[in-house]
Amino acid sequence: MANLTLSLSTFLTFFVLFSTSPSLAAKCNSGDLKALMSIKQSLGNPKILSSWNPSTDCCTWSRIQCNRAGRVMSISIRDTNVPMTIPSSISDLTALISVSFIDLPGLTGPIPASLFKLTTLKVIAIIRTSVSSIAGPISDSIAKLSQLDTLDLSSNELTGPIPSSLNKLPKLRFLDMSHNHLTGSIPPGLVKGRLSILILSHNLLTGQIPKEYGSGDLEIINASHNQLTGDLSFLFSANKVTDIDLAWNRFAFDMSNVVFSKKLTDLDLSHNSITGRVPSSIRDLAEVRKMDLSYNQLCGEIPSGGITTNLGAVSFAHNKCLCGAPLSPCHKP
Repeated sequence: MANLTLSLSTFLTFFVLFSTSPSLAAKCNSGDLKALMSIKQSLGNPKILSSWNPSTDCCTWSRIQCNRAGRVMSISIRDTNVPMTIPSSISDLTALISVSFIDLPGLTGPIPASLFKLTTLKVIAIIRTSVSSIAGPISDSIAKLSQLDTLDLSSNELTGPIPSSLNKLPKLRFLDMSHNHLTGSIPPGLVKGRLSILILSHNLLTGQIPKEYGSGDLEIINASHNQLTGDLSFLFSANKVTDIDLAWNRFAFDMSNVVFSKKLTDLDLSHNSITGRVPSSIRDLAEVRKMDLSYNQLCGEIPSGGITTNLGAVSFAHNKCLCGAPLSPCHKP
């Protein structure tokens, strides 16, 4: 579901930003032209940028989108093996709204601090590269990205903690830092703004999820495949949360009296150390499409009726002593 949401969010964002008529657009800004040629040179003049010819209007080049004033609003470089770092000259594109570096395994080094000087940015997507860090202290500069809506840094080689300065982005709605090597705890404060989608799976994160994440506008949280601990009860009753994937962690708490939000559609808590009984509130989850409580320490009879009639044995398998449909019948004394 998270991938679907990303695709939809990206489509809508780009549709709104770039639905301009080429016939009404001005020619490329000379400063932007100079910056683009510097970027091309820094990337080693790859074949995918062969259309970047300074004798032509840069607003007609591939991987570039301009607004009607002839300013570059979007740059998207993807699907090639560029053995370079992200050019710092990208900060010279002062009207940039969206920047994407995707499927570039040869792209290494840090994300340049100069990128965070572009206060007009709404979308940053650096995905499936070998980028390994965020350069320098960014706590002050990243706070200037007051328009940033989407930050996707998934599937890179990022290390270290999640920057706590991300809580200074008032319009951030989508944050994906999954499939990296991030350590430390999940910082508080990220849900103070408009954050609705948080994806931190497949990292090395430890500690507890801050209780404030049970409030705010958070709808989707995926922090599976980490080393997180603690009690998650506060998260399940959050009114807006619909999709929770916290599988393959070290959560240990008694689930017996948990009250689930009726808006839940997807719930995966498998491969943890959750104890107690399956709560009766599970029967009221009419919107659930997927539920997985397997590989925990749950015990007792599974509540009958409601959504449980549609769940297979795999949803409850490999627990301590669960019984009842869809598992084997309970042995009455």
